Parts: sequence; structure tokens; C-alpha cells
Amino acid sequence: MASTFGILETARSGLSVSMEELKITGHNISNANTVGYTRQRLITSAKDSASSVNMIRPVTENTIGRGVEVISIQQIRSEYLDNQYRDLNSSYRYSDSNAQSLTYLEGLFNSETDDGEGLTGAIEDFFSALDTFTEDTTSEENRITVQKSALSMTQSFNLVNQEMESLWADQNDSISTVTQEINSAAKKLTQLNESIASYERSGDIANDLRDERNLLLDELSGYVDITYNNNETNSSMVDVQISGISLVEGTTANTIQVNSAASHSDEIDALTSDIASTNDAISSALASDPSADTSALQTQLSGYLTDLGNYITVSSSADSNGITDVTYNGVSLVSGSTSTSIGDAVENNLTAWISFNKNNLSLNGSELSIEAGTVESGELYAHMEMVSSTDSENPGIPYYMDQLNDLAREIAQNINDIHLTGYSYDADDSIAATTSKNGIYFFNVDTETDVDGNVTEEYYDRVTAGNFSISGDISNSVWNIAGSSVQVYSDGTTMDTGNSEIASALYKDLTDSGYYSSLNGIVGHLSIALNTGKSMLDTKESLLNSIDSQRTSVSGVSVDEETTNLIVYQQSYNACARVITAIDEMLDTMISNMGTVGR
Repeated sequence: MASTFGILETARSGLSVSMEELKITGHNISNANTVGYTRQRLITSAKDSASSVNMIRPVTENTIGRGVEVISIQQIRSEYLDNQYRDLNSSYRYSDSNAQSLTYLEGLFNSETDDGEGLTGAIEDFFSALDTFTEDTTSEENRITVQKSALSMTQSFNLVNQEMESLWADQNDSISTVTQEINSAAKKLTQLNESIASYERSGDIANDLRDERNLLLDELSGYVDITYNNNETNSSMVDVQISGISLVEGTTANTIQVNSAASHSDEIDALTSDIASTNDAISSALASDPSADTSALQTQLSGYLTDLGNYITVSSSADSNGITDVTYNGVSLVSGSTSTSIGDAVENNLTAWISFNKNNLSLNGSELSIEAGTVESGELYAHMEMVSSTDSENPGIPYYMDQLNDLAREIAQNINDIHLTGYSYDADDSIAATTSKNGIYFFNVDTETDVDGNVTEEYYDRVTAGNFSISGDISNSVWNIAGSSVQVYSDGTTMDTGNSEIASALYKDLTDSGYYSSLNGIVGHLSIALNTGKSMLDTKESLLNSIDSQRTSVSGVSVDEETTNLIVYQQSYNACARVITAIDEMLDTMISNMGTVGR
């Protein structure tokens, strides 16, 4: 016969469990709109009979359990959907950031200078001005139009380049900003790992803290592609890696380091100056005594080069005397006893400029980069790609800067080559003047000359969209614009117009070289990249929303469902209370009424 008081305990356990279920249901309903909250439910099990009598009772005899007990409070969550969401989130955030940057870049090519001309329109206007110039090369008005349209065109190049450099700087700063967010999230993860482990070690439930941690993992996945797993020594903790490199391990967070060569420009300049000075000392010593011992100076040089290598990767070459030249990404930093500030050296070399100025990342001594394959997705990847990629398949800002630089160089060199062979007037609008072959550059370019002033070298590789400009001669006087391929003579009252062949050649060059088509090619490539990016973004957004909806359907709180549960658990509580009431009445009968017959 079952113990009467045992039945009371059975009913009491039902009351207790029903109360817990009501508490959890209320907690679920209260957090129905809390971001990241995961629905919870009580896991229960029937209590087995555990009395000593039952332990020796034959197994064939029926036994009755002792009610219900709580096993755990479980979060309803799908690890598979979490993994899918985070993988897609990394990819989506990459595409989103990439599309924003390409959209801004596309707008730059339609930006206007102060006089309202965009780059495309400015090239068209220069094209039109040269066409009119061929009709009358003696017209001051035509010459002014050529001068102004050329100035407007170069300013448009300058403006687009300036805006691209500004966007590049913003993207480079974003690398640092996103890195700070990753480091901050990693630190918070270690704190949550410690708190969760502490709670669960003492037998408490840390489900709400686990929700916070899952939100952080969602956030991290947007910044960079991550992998994660339970800590080997404590399953309450989560470890996080970036391409196999540990970011979080239990309660330890590793920090992503941000560094750029530009932040060490003073140290670099000091070292290159020391190298140049040492070269000079070696040269002076050998000039005084060809057999002089310069080994100590050579040791100094070696030390300077080693120190320089701590900041940037350079190439060095020494002559037979040990005098060492130093280059960085193809630009000269030290040539003999002359050193060049690295900021000046890289100014007109896009590859060197990017390498010098961009932010570089490392984690646990390993490089984090696209090239090393350690950053593969997420917002960080998008910023790094925009800052460094020259690949036409996955173009970054440098790709379009390079294309624009090539166009500026091509225009400058082709126009200059033709213009240098032409004739212009010796004096402003002087009818008596005789023109001569001018040797005037239409656009600026760095040159080297011999002792007689003759140009021996032209450096068109130094022409960029940023420094593209008309020469001082053309800026100072419109009469320096060459129009004829032969001298033009005056009889003192009238001026021969010449043959206009140079003007025609300039116009023909613009027509045949297809500069306008080249620009359209750049813009067209950008539009294709943008449209492709937007299409991928839309697809990824749709997939991400679908996965998120599935996660919500599994883990989210349905108020209607919880309200139904509330009624069920309330009825269960009432039923258990009714059992206790019934036992109470039975005990009252037993105590107060049994054995009273015949009294």
C-alpha cells in the first residue's frame, strides 16, 4: 500500500514543476521582443521509486514513482542554422560594404569641378575646342577655349583622383575601426566565457548569458569569417578562430595588431638619411685613400638596413666599393649620398603609395591579409580589398586609380609629343612676330636635361590623375599653343595662318586614341562590377533573411503558443493542488473519524 504522505510528496513535486514551467513561460513572454533571446523550456522526468522497501521488492511487483523532477532548462536552438546564418552573414556583409564603395566610386566619375563640368564632359569639351582650333589657329578666342578646356579637363582628373584618395583613406581607416570592434567583441566573449563557466560550475543555469554570447558570435561573423568550437577543457566556454589563428581561447583574448609603414615615416627617413651619410663617408674615405679600410662603415650600413627592414621591405644593391642604393617598391629612397623622404618618394607611384600607407594586420604573429588567405569574408575583407586590390575581377580603388592614371599619362604624352613639333607665336597677339618651333610641353611632365638645356629624359610614369596639369607656358599665354607644323611669317600687316597641321594632329589624336572611349571603358567596367555586386547582395540578403526566419521559427518566442502553455501549466498546477486537497481530506478522515464507532 502506497504511503499517504508519499502521495503528498508526489503532488508537491507536481506543484513545484508546474510553478517552474509557469516562471519559464512568463520569462519567454517577457522577452518575446528581446533581440537575441532564445526560447526556453523545462526538461522534466518522472521520479523513480527509491525507498528501501522498493529496492528489495520483487521486480515483478508493480511500483509507483514519486512524482516529477526537473532535469534542466533547455534553450531551443539549432546549431546547424546558427552556422548557416554566420557563414551567410560574413558573405553578406562583404557584399554590402563592397556595393556601397562601388556605388560611391561610380558617382565620382560624374562629379563636377567648380565650373560644373564632370570628367566625361570635360574631355568632350577639350575634344570640341581642338576641333574649333583647327579652323583658325590665329584666333585668340579659339586659343582661350583650348586653354580653358584643357585646364577644366585636368582639374576634373584631379578632382576624381582626390575623391578616390579620400575614399581610399576612409576604407583604410575602416580597417582599423573594424579591427577595434573585433578586438572588443573578443574581450567580451572571454568575459562571458568566464561568467558562464562560473555559473554552470555551481549548478546554475546561464542561458541568458549564452544568448549574449551567441549575439556576439553573430556580430563577429559580420566583421570577419570565423570558426568556433567548445573549449577542450571546459565545454561551457567557446573558442574562436580566424582562418585557424586563435582569437579567443577560453578566458584569453588575442588582439589583432594594426600597423602601417606611414606611422613610422620619421624613423624610416632618419635611417635612409643615415645610409646616405654613410655612403658619403665611404666615398670620401676612398677618395682620399683608395685602400682605406671601410669595414666599420660597412657594418654601420648593414645595421641601418636591418633596422629599416623592421619598418618596410626594401631592396638594396651595393657597388664594388660598398656604396648602397635602396629602393622600395620600385622607387628610390637612397641613391649614393642622396636620400629621398619616403613620403615624397611614393607620391607618384601608386603601388608604393598604397603599400606605404595601408593598414597591415597581424594576429598571434601571423599576417592577416587577403594575399595570405587569412581574411576571406566579412566587412573587414571588403575594406581590405578596396584598399589593395588591382585585380580587374575583384576591383578595389587602386584598380580604378591605376586606370585613371594610365589615361592621364596617355593624354599627356601623346598631346605633348605632337605639340613639341609645332610652332607658336613669339609674342602675345603681335602681328609682326615670327613664330618658331617652340619645344613647349602642353602638359607638365618631369624631365632631365643636359648641360645645354636639351631634354634627355621624360618621366611620364610620374604623371598621375592627381598631378595632371597644363604646363606653365600654356597657362601663362594662349599664344604658346602650337597650331602649325611650319613657321608663320608676317609682312607687318597680316599674318599667315600656317597649315594648321599641328592643331589637326592634336584633334586627330583625341579622335584616334579614343580617350573618351577609354574613360567609358573605365566607367563601364565599374558599372558591371557594381551591378554584379548588387545582384549578389540581393541574393545573399534573401538567403540570409530566409535562414534568419528559420532560426526565429525555432528559437523565437510565439506569444500565442506561450499563452496556450500558460493555460496548460495553470491547469496542471490546479490539478496537483486538488490532489493535495484530496489527501488532506483523507488524512482528516483518518485522524478525526477512524476508530470512533461505538464510542
